[in-house]
Amino acid sequence: MIKYIDPNWQDKPSVSIFTKPGCPHCAKAKETLTQKGFQFEEIVLGKDASITSVRAITGRETTPQVFIGGKHIGGNDDLQKYFADAK
Repeated sequence: MIKYIDPNWQDKPSVSIFTKPGCPHCAKAKETLTQKGFQFEEIVLGKDASITSVRAITGRETTPQVFIGGKHIGGNDDLQKYFADAK
């Protein structure tokens, strides 16, 4: 329906971010996603998942770990590069 109203409209991809409490890189990544207009699912380590889960999924043990549209982007530095390259 919305494509009928606005043929140029594009749905934003789903975004998930693995975070841990008190992580400054996680806060920056969430801030960046919000500024870019993305809604995201936050998966908090120690509450919603464990570092074992993150390692099994990404091969990494650091946070944040960001996924956009099902693609693993990586940590905050990778996220900043992802948006810089998209310009």
